[in-house]
Amino acid sequence: MWYSPSHGLIKSPRAIVKDGLQHPAQIFRKWSKAELANIGFHPARLSVADHRYYNTSGEEYNFDAATNEWVISYGSTPKDVDKIKESMKAKVKSIASSTLTHSDWMTHRESDGGTAMPADWKTYRAAIRSESNTKESEIDALADLDAIKAYQAHPIVEVRYTSTYDAEGVETIGPGTESVNRNVDKVTFGWSNDPDHSDPYHVRYE
Repeated sequence: MWYSPSHGLIKSPRAIVKDGLQHPAQIFRKWSKAELANIGFHPARLSVADHRYYNTSGEEYNFDAATNEWVISYGSTPKDVDKIKESMKAKVKSIASSTLTHSDWMTHRESDGGTAMPADWKTYRAAIRSESNTKESEIDALADLDAIKAYQAHPIVEVRYTSTYDAEGVETIGPGTESVNRNVDKVTFGWSNDPDHSDPYHVRYE
């Protein structure tokens, strides 16, 4: 994107008229930043508050002399913490409900006198309910917006097995491992895997 006070925001290359001269759209692809700046066009970038936590309004354009670009920003006000938490808990409930729905047929089959649900599936379903309750309690305990942000950008280290291949291309998983750092949203992260699906590369989370 580019911006010029005389032409406004240009989101994609287009032909322009500047000081009486017609310029084709290709100038935005082929000209250097310095050449475009000479006729009044500078790169533009958005600086937008995270919509999960802020309401935005009032578009503003400010020139950053250090980077020679226009910064498009918006006024922002924090959203109500309690409403954010209610939305987070609603998502937790939705995940738990959707997860349990996939195995409800086993419950119905058993209650109708059919094959009993395997013990590991009963354990798994109980774990999902427990995890849902735990997450809701954790969310209730979040004191402010900073705590909410930290909950939804929680740092973890995942240790995973690496794999090797022999001359025939047969894969051997482990025993070597590697560690991967990432941030996770605890609303959607940390749920148990069902008994029929496991990740053979996963070792543990730290």
